[in-house]
Amino acid sequence: MTWHGVMCILPVPCCGPACRFYYQPETQDDVVAIVADCARAKRRLRVLGSGLSPNGVGFSDEGMMSMALLDKVLWVDPDSMRVRVEAGCRVQQVADELKQYGLSLQNYASIREQQIGGFTQVSAHGTGATIPPVDEQVVALKLVTPAGGVRELNAEDDPELFRMARVGLGCLGVVTELTLQAVPAQKLQERTFVATAKEVAANHAKWLRGNRHLRYMWLPYTDSVVVVQVNPCGP
Repeated sequence: MTWHGVMCILPVPCCGPACRFYYQPETQDDVVAIVADCARAKRRLRVLGSGLSPNGVGFSDEGMMSMALLDKVLWVDPDSMRVRVEAGCRVQQVADELKQYGLSLQNYASIREQQIGGFTQVSAHGTGATIPPVDEQVVALKLVTPAGGVRELNAEDDPELFRMARVGLGCLGVVTELTLQAVPAQKLQERTFVATAKEVAANHAKWLRGNRHLRYMWLPYTDSVVVVQVNPCGP
């Protein structure tokens, strides 16, 4: 079931759609074998992350593969400020590992349980007009394909394919590893207040320019909007 509870799929036929084949690889070799088997059988295969996309992008009634057991942080290079992780590694795991080196990811979404593979493949976003979506933190990735084998992609060797695979939605193959560009960690200060919709409309452009992070949460059936502004507050 998706995080929002609007879509679900079952392991066996019952009261809803069912998936015929469900895979949970533990190694990259397992992924290669599963992809090859599905290609031979002409079986559709979708990669399932944490189920946080409300549209069920990871669901299929033919074949689904969970990356949850491919969840290691492989290395951190403090000099280049880069980290290599397996696709099933959770955002919180990566943040905790980087913190030991005084580093952080440049942008986060609001849910720490996301797997890095899904987090980047759907181009998740945080907040802030000058901060790019999370896929732009990816500087290299390993892609398992049904026809082209295992490909290590980056912007220098194959820039066009790398850009497409970075937000491939699982259509070009299965991402098993990623290298992410981190940034120095900073302390942030959050200011939260309630404004009216009219006040938000009048101040939106100014708040967007004046804050590193800005987000709104409208309270349904009211004229109240929760405004959250977050900015660096020191080293």
